[in-house]
Amino acid sequence: MKHPTDKQIEGMLVAIISDGFNRSLDALRAAGAIDTAKLPEHYKGVGSKYYDLVTEQIELTAKYGTSGIRHLFPGDDETIKNA
Repeated sequence: MKHPTDKQIEGMLVAIISDGFNRSLDALRAAGAIDTAKLPEHYKGVGSKYYDLVTEQIELTAKYGTSGIRHLFPGDDETIKNA
């Protein structure tokens, strides 16, 4: 992607961060560091307490990270940046 929009960058970051979160959670569970047995009670997908909490934080992190990633694409103008 030569000149991605902020939304495209955010989307890529959400996917990367989500994957990292899921892998970390699985690794912690496998290592016995956390017990995820009760997690499904509040982590059932969109609209559930913990899922929405995690999603909100991932999206916020991606939004903040976008400006840093933007610097990797010198020459992008405001139209591309804010599209």
